[in-house]
Amino acid sequence: MRIARRLAVARLVSLSGGSAAYIALVAALYGETGSALWISAAIFASVVSSVVSAPFAGWIGDRFDRRRVLIGTDVAASFVGFAMAAAARHPLALVVLLGALSAVQAPFEPASAAALPSVVSAADVPRANSLIAATSSAGYLVGPLLGGAVLAVGASPAALFVVDAATFLFSAAVVVSMRRSFGRGSTEEHPGVLAGVRVIARERALRIPVLAGMVSLLGVGIVDVASYPLSLDLGGGSAGYGAMTGLLGGGGVLGAAVAGRLLHLPAARVLAGAFAASAAGLALAGAAPVLALVLAGMAVAGAGRGLGDVAEVTLIQTRAADEVRSRVFAAQDGAAHVAFSMSAFTGGLLVEATGARGAFGVAAAFGVAAALLAWSAVRAG
Repeated sequence: MRIARRLAVARLVSLSGGSAAYIALVAALYGETGSALWISAAIFASVVSSVVSAPFAGWIGDRFDRRRVLIGTDVAASFVGFAMAAAARHPLALVVLLGALSAVQAPFEPASAAALPSVVSAADVPRANSLIAATSSAGYLVGPLLGGAVLAVGASPAALFVVDAATFLFSAAVVVSMRRSFGRGSTEEHPGVLAGVRVIARERALRIPVLAGMVSLLGVGIVDVASYPLSLDLGGGSAGYGAMTGLLGGGGVLGAAVAGRLLHLPAARVLAGAFAASAAGLALAGAAPVLALVLAGMAVAGAGRGLGDVAEVTLIQTRAADEVRSRVFAAQDGAAHVAFSMSAFTGGLLVEATGARGAFGVAAAFGVAAALLAWSAVRAG
Protein backbone atom coordinates (compact mmCIF):
# COMPACT_ATOMS: atom_id res chain seq x y z
CA MET A 1 0.00 0.00 0.00
CA ARG A 2 2.97 2.36 0.35
CA ILE A 3 3.20 2.72 -3.42
CA ALA A 4 -0.54 3.36 -3.65
CA ARG A 5 -0.30 6.09 -1.02
CA ARG A 6 2.46 7.84 -2.92
CA LEU A 7 0.51 7.61 -6.17
CA ALA A 8 -2.54 9.00 -4.38
CA VAL A 9 -0.58 12.00 -3.12
CA ALA A 10 0.78 12.64 -6.61
CA ARG A 11 -2.71 12.51 -8.09
CA LEU A 12 -4.12 14.77 -5.39
CA VAL A 13 -1.54 17.46 -6.11
CA SER A 14 -1.72 17.10 -9.89
CA LEU A 15 -5.51 17.05 -10.14
CA SER A 16 -5.88 19.94 -7.70
CA GLY A 17 -3.54 21.95 -9.89
CA GLY A 18 -5.37 20.92 -13.05
CA SER A 19 -8.79 21.77 -11.61
CA ALA A 20 -7.56 25.15 -10.42
CA ALA A 21 -6.07 25.78 -13.86
CA TYR A 22 -9.42 25.00 -15.48
CA ILE A 23 -11.00 27.81 -13.44
CA ALA A 24 -8.18 30.05 -14.64
CA LEU A 25 -8.82 28.96 -18.22
CA VAL A 26 -12.49 29.90 -17.98
CA ALA A 27 -11.54 33.25 -16.44
CA ALA A 28 -8.93 33.91 -19.13
CA LEU A 29 -11.21 33.03 -22.04
CA TYR A 30 -14.17 34.99 -20.75
CA GLY A 31 -12.00 37.90 -19.66
CA GLU A 32 -10.42 38.23 -23.10
CA THR A 33 -13.55 37.62 -25.21
CA GLY A 34 -16.60 38.25 -23.02
CA SER A 35 -18.22 35.24 -24.71
CA ALA A 36 -19.21 31.87 -23.23
CA LEU A 37 -18.86 30.36 -26.70
CA TRP A 38 -15.10 30.27 -26.23
CA ILE A 39 -15.58 28.24 -23.06
CA SER A 40 -17.77 25.80 -24.98
CA ALA A 41 -15.10 25.62 -27.67
CA ALA A 42 -12.46 24.76 -25.06
CA ILE A 43 -14.63 22.01 -23.56
CA PHE A 44 -15.34 20.64 -27.02
CA ALA A 45 -11.63 20.64 -27.91
CA SER A 46 -10.80 18.80 -24.70
CA VAL A 47 -13.50 16.16 -25.09
CA VAL A 48 -12.81 15.49 -28.78
CA SER A 49 -9.09 15.25 -28.11
CA SER A 50 -9.65 12.80 -25.25
CA VAL A 51 -11.92 10.56 -27.31
CA VAL A 52 -9.71 10.59 -30.43
CA SER A 53 -6.50 9.95 -28.51
CA ALA A 54 -7.90 7.23 -26.20
CA PRO A 55 -7.04 4.23 -28.43
CA PHE A 56 -3.47 5.45 -28.96
CA ALA A 57 -3.13 6.26 -25.25
CA GLY A 58 -4.06 2.71 -24.32
CA TRP A 59 -1.65 1.28 -26.90
CA ILE A 60 1.20 3.33 -25.40
CA GLY A 61 0.39 1.92 -21.95
CA ASP A 62 0.59 -1.65 -23.26
CA ARG A 63 3.56 -1.14 -25.59
CA PHE A 64 6.02 0.55 -23.19
CA ASP A 65 7.07 0.24 -19.57
CA ARG A 66 4.18 1.77 -17.64
CA ARG A 67 6.36 3.58 -15.13
CA ARG A 68 8.08 5.40 -17.98
CA VAL A 69 4.71 6.15 -19.57
CA LEU A 70 3.52 7.86 -16.37
CA ILE A 71 6.70 9.92 -16.11
CA GLY A 72 6.73 10.88 -19.78
CA THR A 73 3.05 11.84 -19.73
CA ASP A 74 3.51 14.15 -16.73
CA VAL A 75 6.60 15.81 -18.21
CA ALA A 76 4.86 16.38 -21.55
CA ALA A 77 1.82 17.82 -19.76
CA SER A 78 4.05 20.22 -17.83
CA PHE A 79 5.43 21.62 -21.10
CA VAL A 80 1.88 22.24 -22.34
CA GLY A 81 1.06 23.92 -19.03
CA PHE A 82 3.98 26.33 -19.40
CA ALA A 83 2.88 27.02 -22.99
CA MET A 84 -0.60 27.89 -21.73
CA ALA A 85 0.94 30.37 -19.29
CA ALA A 86 2.78 32.04 -22.17
CA ALA A 87 -0.42 32.16 -24.25
CA ALA A 88 -2.76 33.25 -21.46
CA ARG A 89 -3.97 36.31 -23.38
CA HIS A 90 -4.63 34.47 -26.65
CA PRO A 91 -8.00 32.65 -26.63
CA LEU A 92 -7.47 30.56 -29.76
CA ALA A 93 -4.09 29.36 -28.53
CA LEU A 94 -5.61 28.40 -25.17
CA VAL A 95 -8.34 26.35 -26.83
CA VAL A 96 -5.80 24.53 -29.01
CA LEU A 97 -3.45 23.97 -26.08
CA LEU A 98 -6.24 22.58 -23.89
CA GLY A 99 -6.91 20.01 -26.61
CA ALA A 100 -3.19 19.22 -26.71
CA LEU A 101 -3.11 18.88 -22.93
CA SER A 102 -5.96 16.36 -23.01
CA ALA A 103 -4.10 14.37 -25.67
CA VAL A 104 -0.75 14.21 -23.87
CA GLN A 105 -2.43 13.38 -20.55
CA ALA A 106 -4.52 10.59 -22.07
CA PRO A 107 -2.02 7.72 -21.50
CA PHE A 108 -1.71 8.40 -17.75
CA GLU A 109 -5.01 7.07 -16.41
CA PRO A 110 -5.15 3.80 -18.38
CA ALA A 111 -1.48 3.04 -17.72
CA SER A 112 -1.85 3.86 -14.02
CA ALA A 113 -4.96 1.72 -13.56
CA ALA A 114 -3.40 -1.12 -15.56
CA ALA A 115 -0.20 -0.97 -13.50
CA LEU A 116 -1.79 -0.96 -10.05
CA PRO A 117 -2.15 -4.78 -9.75
CA SER A 118 1.60 -4.99 -10.44
CA VAL A 119 2.62 -2.68 -7.58
CA VAL A 120 0.26 -3.82 -4.80
CA SER A 121 -0.82 -7.26 -3.66
CA ALA A 122 -4.03 -8.71 -5.08
CA ALA A 123 -5.71 -8.42 -1.68
CA ASP A 124 -4.87 -4.70 -1.50
CA VAL A 125 -6.07 -3.73 -4.99
CA PRO A 126 -9.59 -2.66 -3.88
CA ARG A 127 -8.17 -0.55 -1.03
CA ALA A 128 -5.59 1.00 -3.35
CA ASN A 129 -8.28 1.85 -5.92
CA SER A 130 -10.40 3.34 -3.15
CA LEU A 131 -7.55 5.50 -1.87
CA ILE A 132 -6.57 6.82 -5.29
CA ALA A 133 -10.18 7.49 -6.29
CA ALA A 134 -10.91 9.33 -3.03
CA THR A 135 -7.87 11.58 -3.35
CA SER A 136 -8.63 12.18 -7.03
CA SER A 137 -12.18 13.23 -6.15
CA ALA A 138 -10.77 15.47 -3.43
CA GLY A 139 -8.49 17.09 -6.01
CA TYR A 140 -11.45 17.81 -8.29
CA LEU A 141 -13.29 19.30 -5.30
CA VAL A 142 -10.47 21.34 -3.75
CA GLY A 143 -8.84 22.56 -6.97
CA PRO A 144 -11.69 24.77 -8.21
CA LEU A 145 -12.10 26.29 -4.75
CA LEU A 146 -8.40 27.12 -4.58
CA GLY A 147 -8.36 28.39 -8.16
CA GLY A 148 -11.28 30.71 -7.56
CA ALA A 149 -9.82 31.97 -4.29
CA VAL A 150 -6.38 32.65 -5.78
CA LEU A 151 -7.87 34.50 -8.75
CA ALA A 152 -10.07 36.51 -6.37
CA VAL A 153 -7.04 37.89 -4.53
CA GLY A 154 -5.48 39.12 -7.75
CA ALA A 155 -3.44 36.28 -9.20
CA SER A 156 -3.39 36.02 -12.98
CA PRO A 157 -4.57 32.97 -14.96
CA ALA A 158 -1.01 32.63 -16.26
CA ALA A 159 0.25 32.16 -12.70
CA LEU A 160 -2.18 29.28 -12.16
CA PHE A 161 -1.10 27.69 -15.43
CA VAL A 162 2.50 27.76 -14.16
CA VAL A 163 1.40 26.16 -10.88
CA ASP A 164 -0.43 23.47 -12.85
CA ALA A 165 2.71 22.73 -14.86
CA ALA A 166 4.68 22.45 -11.62
CA THR A 167 2.20 19.93 -10.19
CA PHE A 168 2.77 17.69 -13.21
CA LEU A 169 6.51 17.79 -12.53
CA PHE A 170 5.82 16.94 -8.88
CA SER A 171 3.78 13.92 -9.96
CA ALA A 172 6.58 12.81 -12.30
CA ALA A 173 9.13 13.16 -9.50
CA VAL A 174 7.02 10.97 -7.22
CA VAL A 175 6.87 8.21 -9.82
CA VAL A 176 10.62 8.53 -10.51
CA SER A 177 11.24 7.91 -6.80
CA MET A 178 9.43 4.54 -6.96
CA ARG A 179 12.22 2.09 -7.73
CA ARG A 180 10.17 -0.87 -8.86
CA SER A 181 8.57 -2.28 -11.98
CA PHE A 182 5.11 -1.07 -12.95
CA GLY A 183 4.79 -3.87 -15.48
CA ARG A 184 4.02 -3.63 -19.17
CA GLY A 185 1.48 -5.15 -21.51
CA SER A 186 2.00 -6.77 -24.86
CA THR A 187 1.04 -5.55 -28.30
CA GLU A 188 1.97 -8.87 -29.91
CA GLU A 189 -0.67 -11.17 -28.43
CA HIS A 190 -3.34 -8.46 -28.79
CA PRO A 191 -2.14 -6.22 -31.66
CA GLY A 192 -3.62 -2.88 -32.66
CA VAL A 193 -4.80 0.29 -30.97
CA LEU A 194 -8.41 -0.99 -30.88
CA ALA A 195 -7.59 -4.26 -29.11
CA GLY A 196 -9.24 -2.98 -25.93
CA VAL A 197 -12.46 -2.23 -27.80
CA ARG A 198 -12.45 -5.72 -29.29
CA VAL A 199 -11.85 -7.36 -25.91
CA ILE A 200 -14.71 -5.41 -24.30
CA ALA A 201 -17.06 -6.21 -27.20
CA ARG A 202 -16.16 -9.91 -27.05
CA GLU A 203 -16.16 -10.54 -23.28
CA ARG A 204 -19.48 -10.11 -21.48
CA ALA A 205 -17.76 -9.84 -18.11
CA LEU A 206 -16.18 -6.58 -19.31
CA ARG A 207 -18.84 -5.37 -21.71
CA ILE A 208 -21.65 -5.16 -19.15
CA PRO A 209 -19.81 -3.06 -16.51
CA VAL A 210 -18.56 -0.67 -19.21
CA LEU A 211 -22.06 -0.29 -20.66
CA ALA A 212 -23.51 0.23 -17.19
CA GLY A 213 -20.97 2.97 -16.53
CA MET A 214 -21.89 4.68 -19.80
CA VAL A 215 -25.60 4.57 -18.99
CA SER A 216 -24.95 6.04 -15.55
CA LEU A 217 -22.90 8.85 -17.06
CA LEU A 218 -25.77 9.73 -19.39
CA GLY A 219 -27.67 10.70 -16.25
CA VAL A 220 -24.75 12.56 -14.68
CA GLY A 221 -24.32 14.72 -17.77
CA ILE A 222 -27.99 15.68 -17.67
CA VAL A 223 -27.69 16.63 -14.01
CA ASP A 224 -24.75 18.90 -14.77
CA VAL A 225 -27.01 20.92 -17.08
CA ALA A 226 -30.20 20.76 -14.98
CA SER A 227 -28.70 21.63 -11.58
CA TYR A 228 -28.55 25.39 -12.06
CA PRO A 229 -32.18 25.74 -13.27
CA LEU A 230 -33.35 23.56 -10.37
CA SER A 231 -31.51 25.73 -7.87
CA LEU A 232 -33.12 28.83 -9.39
CA ASP A 233 -36.57 27.22 -9.15
CA LEU A 234 -36.04 26.68 -5.42
CA GLY A 235 -34.58 30.12 -4.75
CA GLY A 236 -31.05 28.86 -4.20
CA GLY A 237 -29.47 30.90 -6.98
CA SER A 238 -25.77 30.58 -7.73
CA ALA A 239 -24.93 29.69 -4.13
CA GLY A 240 -27.35 26.78 -4.21
CA TYR A 241 -25.94 25.61 -7.52
CA GLY A 242 -22.42 25.73 -6.10
CA ALA A 243 -23.53 23.72 -3.08
CA MET A 244 -25.23 21.13 -5.30
CA THR A 245 -22.11 20.73 -7.43
CA GLY A 246 -19.84 20.65 -4.39
CA LEU A 247 -21.88 17.98 -2.62
CA LEU A 248 -21.98 15.87 -5.76
CA GLY A 249 -18.17 15.95 -5.76
CA GLY A 250 -17.88 15.67 -2.00
CA GLY A 251 -20.17 12.66 -1.99
CA GLY A 252 -17.84 11.12 -4.56
CA VAL A 253 -14.98 11.44 -2.08
CA LEU A 254 -17.04 9.63 0.57
CA GLY A 255 -18.20 6.90 -1.81
CA ALA A 256 -14.67 6.24 -3.04
CA ALA A 257 -13.36 6.23 0.53
CA VAL A 258 -15.78 3.54 1.72
CA ALA A 259 -15.31 1.42 -1.39
CA GLY A 260 -12.24 -0.28 0.03
CA ARG A 261 -14.31 -1.60 2.94
CA LEU A 262 -17.19 -2.78 0.77
CA LEU A 263 -15.23 -4.48 -1.98
CA HIS A 264 -14.73 -7.62 0.06
CA LEU A 265 -18.11 -8.30 -1.51
CA PRO A 266 -18.31 -9.18 -5.24
CA ALA A 267 -17.46 -6.02 -7.16
CA ALA A 268 -20.40 -6.47 -9.55
CA ARG A 269 -22.84 -6.43 -6.60
CA VAL A 270 -21.20 -3.30 -5.23
CA LEU A 271 -21.40 -1.67 -8.68
CA ALA A 272 -25.13 -2.40 -8.95
CA GLY A 273 -25.77 -1.08 -5.45
CA ALA A 274 -23.72 2.04 -6.16
CA PHE A 275 -25.69 2.91 -9.29
CA ALA A 276 -28.96 2.24 -7.45
CA ALA A 277 -27.90 4.62 -4.67
CA SER A 278 -26.96 7.26 -7.22
CA ALA A 279 -30.37 6.89 -8.90
CA ALA A 280 -32.14 7.23 -5.55
CA GLY A 281 -30.19 10.39 -4.77
CA LEU A 282 -31.05 11.96 -8.12
CA ALA A 283 -34.72 11.03 -7.72
CA LEU A 284 -34.76 12.66 -4.28
CA ALA A 285 -33.08 15.80 -5.61
CA GLY A 286 -35.49 16.08 -8.52
CA ALA A 287 -38.60 15.65 -6.37
CA ALA A 288 -37.48 17.62 -3.31
CA PRO A 289 -39.67 20.58 -2.35
CA VAL A 290 -36.85 22.43 -0.59
CA LEU A 291 -33.18 23.00 -1.36
CA ALA A 292 -31.96 21.19 1.76
CA LEU A 293 -33.39 17.89 0.48
CA VAL A 294 -31.94 18.56 -2.96
CA LEU A 295 -28.51 18.90 -1.37
CA ALA A 296 -29.00 15.63 0.54
CA GLY A 297 -29.95 13.89 -2.69
CA MET A 298 -26.90 15.25 -4.50
CA ALA A 299 -24.62 13.99 -1.71
CA VAL A 300 -26.16 10.50 -1.94
CA ALA A 301 -25.86 10.54 -5.74
CA GLY A 302 -22.22 11.60 -5.51
CA ALA A 303 -21.44 8.86 -2.99
CA GLY A 304 -22.99 6.30 -5.33
CA ARG A 305 -20.95 7.57 -8.25
CA GLY A 306 -17.72 7.48 -6.27
CA LEU A 307 -18.37 3.95 -5.06
CA GLY A 308 -19.34 2.86 -8.56
CA ASP A 309 -16.18 4.27 -10.11
CA VAL A 310 -13.98 2.21 -7.76
CA ALA A 311 -16.04 -0.94 -8.29
CA GLU A 312 -15.87 -0.56 -12.08
CA VAL A 313 -12.09 -0.07 -12.07
CA THR A 314 -11.65 -3.09 -9.80
CA LEU A 315 -13.83 -5.24 -12.07
CA ILE A 316 -11.80 -4.30 -15.13
CA GLN A 317 -8.49 -4.95 -13.37
CA THR A 318 -9.74 -8.38 -12.33
CA ARG A 319 -11.22 -9.42 -15.66
CA ALA A 320 -8.87 -7.86 -18.25
CA ALA A 321 -5.59 -9.63 -19.06
CA ASP A 322 -2.49 -7.61 -18.17
CA GLU A 323 -1.27 -7.75 -21.79
CA VAL A 324 -4.19 -5.62 -22.98
CA ARG A 325 -5.37 -3.97 -19.76
CA SER A 326 -4.25 -0.43 -20.58
CA ARG A 327 -6.11 -0.51 -23.89
CA VAL A 328 -9.22 -1.84 -22.14
CA PHE A 329 -9.10 1.05 -19.68
CA ALA A 330 -8.52 3.50 -22.53
CA ALA A 331 -11.54 2.13 -24.39
CA GLN A 332 -13.63 2.40 -21.23
CA ASP A 333 -12.45 5.99 -20.72
CA GLY A 334 -13.25 6.92 -24.32
CA ALA A 335 -16.72 5.39 -24.01
CA ALA A 336 -17.30 7.35 -20.81
CA HIS A 337 -16.32 10.61 -22.52
CA VAL A 338 -18.70 9.90 -25.38
CA ALA A 339 -21.61 9.13 -23.03
CA PHE A 340 -21.03 12.16 -20.84
CA SER A 341 -20.64 14.46 -23.83
CA MET A 342 -23.84 13.22 -25.45
CA SER A 343 -25.85 13.87 -22.31
CA ALA A 344 -24.22 17.22 -21.58
CA PHE A 345 -24.90 18.48 -25.10
CA THR A 346 -28.51 17.25 -25.10
CA GLY A 347 -29.27 18.06 -21.47
CA GLY A 348 -30.28 21.61 -22.32
CA LEU A 349 -32.90 20.37 -24.77
CA LEU A 350 -34.23 18.00 -22.12
CA VAL A 351 -34.52 20.81 -19.56
CA GLU A 352 -36.39 22.93 -22.11
CA ALA A 353 -38.78 20.07 -22.87
CA THR A 354 -39.45 18.70 -19.37
CA GLY A 355 -38.17 21.30 -16.92
CA ALA A 356 -35.34 20.82 -14.44
CA ARG A 357 -37.31 18.34 -12.32
CA GLY A 358 -38.21 16.28 -15.36
CA ALA A 359 -34.56 16.21 -16.41
CA PHE A 360 -33.57 14.95 -12.95
CA GLY A 361 -36.23 12.24 -13.27
CA VAL A 362 -34.76 11.12 -16.59
CA ALA A 363 -31.27 11.11 -15.03
CA ALA A 364 -32.55 8.93 -12.18
CA ALA A 365 -34.07 6.54 -14.72
CA PHE A 366 -30.67 6.19 -16.38
CA GLY A 367 -29.26 5.37 -12.93
CA VAL A 368 -31.83 2.61 -12.45
CA ALA A 369 -31.03 1.20 -15.90
CA ALA A 370 -27.31 1.24 -15.04
CA ALA A 371 -27.99 -0.62 -11.78
CA LEU A 372 -29.99 -3.30 -13.60
CA LEU A 373 -27.23 -3.72 -16.18
CA ALA A 374 -24.59 -3.96 -13.47
CA TRP A 375 -26.65 -6.55 -11.59
CA SER A 376 -26.64 -8.72 -14.69
CA ALA A 377 -22.82 -8.63 -14.47
CA VAL A 378 -23.06 -10.66 -11.25
CA ARG A 379 -23.88 -13.69 -13.40
CA ALA A 380 -20.93 -12.86 -15.66
CA GLY A 381 -18.55 -12.98 -12.72
